[in-house]
Amino acid sequence: MAQETQDSIQGFEYDWLACDQDGFVGFFSTAGGGYAPDEFLQDVDAHDQAISAIRSMAPGTESIPEPGQPSEPGDPWQQMAARGLYAFDSSFHGGPYQRTAAPTVPVRLSDLPEAVARVVGQLIYRSLRFSELKSISEDQLRARPGQPLP
Repeated sequence: MAQETQDSIQGFEYDWLACDQDGFVGFFSTAGGGYAPDEFLQDVDAHDQAISAIRSMAPGTESIPEPGQPSEPGDPWQQMAARGLYAFDSSFHGGPYQRTAAPTVPVRLSDLPEAVARVVGQLIYRSLRFSELKSISEDQLRARPGQPLP
């Protein structure tokens, strides 16, 4: 169980997972400067393992790149969207997370393997709806996540 801090991850790419108020799942890449929630920082390895498990799943839907976002073969955001996750990327300089890709058919927390769902379920944002947000600010992410979905 690797524990990190905002300072220790600064300048390094880290990826984490969260769930929105509708039970849909989001994939977030810090790009070395994006905000990372404490729930992720407390167990970075668990998120890495959950992301690896998702990547090993076969694509189940189409990925729709956001206008102006690069889309290349092997693009991790497109790969995650093809597995049903909303994909967001930040900037090395910080700032909000921008949606880079969306799935045509989003996956719900309840659709994920139990071990993955347990990790994602630690970060539920009851006031966010990934399908409607092109950008998510640090302030929105700092708002305390809700309790796990029933």
